[in-house]
Amino acid sequence: MNNQNEESTIESSATTSESDNFGRGAISDGKDTNANEVPTKKLSNSAKSIVIYFSRSGHTEELAKEISETTNSDILELQVKDPYPSNYEETVDRATYERENELYPELSTDIPDLTQYQTVILGHPIWAMTLANPMVTFIQKYEEELEGKVITSFSTNAGYGSGNTFERLSELLPQSKIEEVYTVEDRNAEKDKDNLKKWLSDL
Repeated sequence: MNNQNEESTIESSATTSESDNFGRGAISDGKDTNANEVPTKKLSNSAKSIVIYFSRSGHTEELAKEISETTNSDILELQVKDPYPSNYEETVDRATYERENELYPELSTDIPDLTQYQTVILGHPIWAMTLANPMVTFIQKYEEELEGKVITSFSTNAGYGSGNTFERLSELLPQSKIEEVYTVEDRNAEKDKDNLKKWLSDL
């Protein structure tokens, strides 16, 4: 897929103003939301579900926190060892190279024992009409730990929907039960609360 097509599906741009911090205009801090705060992490001994997410510019992170609070789920933010650059074009080039060569980024997050969780809720932006690369890394590395669990996904997009997210999850996790996914255009997240609540109620 060429860069022009990917441009419309990857969330971020370090060159646009704060007033339009969405879609292709979404600004990254160059540290995947962690330049000014520690990565999100809340783990317990009793939760039956966990939200595991990656967010580059912060929109997916906002949704992840809301879903965790609504469902009383644990929550864990994925980090990559080499954060994506704040420069939009550099991020597009890197993401394309990783995906085309199947050289997905290495994670630096310590993943807890997932045994206690019946449901794992994955969160990610949509890049080039599919899962963001760090989420692919997580799934490939922890496929066995996810076997037999209910898996679903929520995502933020730049206006082109969830792409092949459901099919990709089914391909990567053939021994898990994949539920209907939820996606929302990042600029419309606040307006889409009813659909989000309905999706959560069906989990």
